[in-house]
Amino acid sequence: MKKLLSIVSVALLLSSITAQNATTSTIYFNPTKGLDAEHQQKLADVYCNMSDLKYHCFNLVSQQEMGAYPSAKLLKITKARANKVMEYYRDKQQIETKNMFVQYGGAYPTLWLLKPKSYFTASGNITLDENEKQCYSFNPSTQEMISTNSGNKFHFPKNAFETMNGAIVSNKNISICIWEFADKKSLVYSGLTTDANGKMLETAGSFFIEAKLNGEDLRLRKNESYTIEMRSEKSFPDMFTYYGGKKDGIIDWVVNKKEPALANFNNEIPNEEYELDDDVKIEFNSENYDAWKGEDVYSDGILDKPYYATEEPVNFYEMTAGKLGWINCDRFYEVKKTSPLIVKIDSDNNMVVRLVFRDINSVMPAYANSNHKNQYEASGIPTGEKVLLLAYSVKDENAVFGYKEITIGENKTENITLNNLTKTRFKSAVSELLSY
Repeated sequence: MKKLLSIVSVALLLSSITAQNATTSTIYFNPTKGLDAEHQQKLADVYCNMSDLKYHCFNLVSQQEMGAYPSAKLLKITKARANKVMEYYRDKQQIETKNMFVQYGGAYPTLWLLKPKSYFTASGNITLDENEKQCYSFNPSTQEMISTNSGNKFHFPKNAFETMNGAIVSNKNISICIWEFADKKSLVYSGLTTDANGKMLETAGSFFIEAKLNGEDLRLRKNESYTIEMRSEKSFPDMFTYYGGKKDGIIDWVVNKKEPALANFNNEIPNEEYELDDDVKIEFNSENYDAWKGEDVYSDGILDKPYYATEEPVNFYEMTAGKLGWINCDRFYEVKKTSPLIVKIDSDNNMVVRLVFRDINSVMPAYANSNHKNQYEASGIPTGEKVLLLAYSVKDENAVFGYKEITIGENKTENITLNNLTKTRFKSAVSELLSY
């Protein structure tokens, strides 16, 4: 009875498959010698061209063989060929055995292959380089301002920190460490992207910040926040504070609409006092700037020239953050026309694939396709934008690297060839490519 039910189940399955218009092909080879390069390529092409959740049927006997060999011998050859094909798909394409089966009952067995539904994971992982860490020590009982290597300023209110157990930290020096990601090179080196749940962001800068007391983690007190002056060359009205959390190995950004980043792009002359020497003061005031501009100034019979402020005006976003960890100053990059992109790499090893935009301060990930180990995909990419396409893998002091300059929308698929090089040379190559 069980055997009869099994036969009926297989019959119903095959009837359903036929209704789905499964594709078919014939492949035959000497099973003793195995699959040569041509046969392997044919099998790879079949799987690549299949749609998700569709079947393909392999006939394993040629017309010539049917008339040349007895049935018993052909049955033995067919089984051996089926085993070799399944072995190839398991080892080379990482296809699970449950997605392949041999059908008996016809003149000769046939091999059936199912392509499962694809799932996508972001390529790459986050790296915080200890050499790039900037650490500062101060007493949190008073207000504190930190100026970083990139010129960003962090303003902390007094008594803003507490232990993970909720005890307020006061009159003890704490350590604040900051990693800055101020340009696209630093984003690439660290594995960061400007991706918010698959949507593209344009960034003014990112950072990771942590606070410690005697090596133990601290956090901000409830309802406390600090202010950041984030330097930027561009001004947009729709920038906000974003918080980052790990997803599929990379940082995914989430906006806080209650924390807008306000652009401070004021190029007026500041109302400040500057000392010429111990005896003479001149107040710079934008209201009377035109009156004394270019004039000589006398003091105590000594002829002095006007003292001009030589420091360039600094443009920045003023933003607040109510958390430590991953922080970003971003906006959603809205476009009307987008294009998908498939990137094929000449390697089955896990790679990091990034789209670095030439004219937008943005770096987007390509997602690894579970059905194709050498294929990565990106969607929602602005059509017509120039992109530096990077593919790389770094381990210890060695790297594998390839790149290509593309325009989104010109080709649906781009191919990248990889080269071996040192980690140092990889960083140098990325720096050179992003220097223009």
